[in-house]
Amino acid sequence: MELIHKTRDDREGDLIVHDRIRLLWTVPTFGGRRWWFQCPRTWQKTTKLYLPNGGRHFWSRQAYGLGYACQREDSFSRLQRRAAMLNRQLGAKGWATWESPPPKPKWMRRWTYEKKYERWEHVVERADAEFTLKAMRILRRPAVPIRISRSRRP
Repeated sequence: MELIHKTRDDREGDLIVHDRIRLLWTVPTFGGRRWWFQCPRTWQKTTKLYLPNGGRHFWSRQAYGLGYACQREDSFSRLQRRAAMLNRQLGAKGWATWESPPPKPKWMRRWTYEKKYERWEHVVERADAEFTLKAMRILRRPAVPIRISRSRRP
């Protein structure tokens, strides 16, 4: 298969790129054929090819080094996301405060609620501790001296 497209980069103008993508197929155990793209850069089989902003060619996620957003999160963001997920599982309609979890929904069994509540409590405690550590690092960071130019204008 050949893909012909224009670049989206304003610096180079309308550059037309020709990409040749090879299609491969395998036979699954349940029969039939499964089609794959072969990444022109890594030569690996892949189900999707990507053209990120600033990219010229359609390549696999591994070739561009793309990852999921959760793979680039720090520990506090990860704990925050986990607390939000547990809040939703406990029946919260939106983001609730960390001071109090949502009340037990009618449809949820008491044992299930208590188990999720314990997890929520643990995650919130860890997130609070992580937030405190981050704040302490920021507050203890020495001030960066500002260099003031003493040259006089003519």
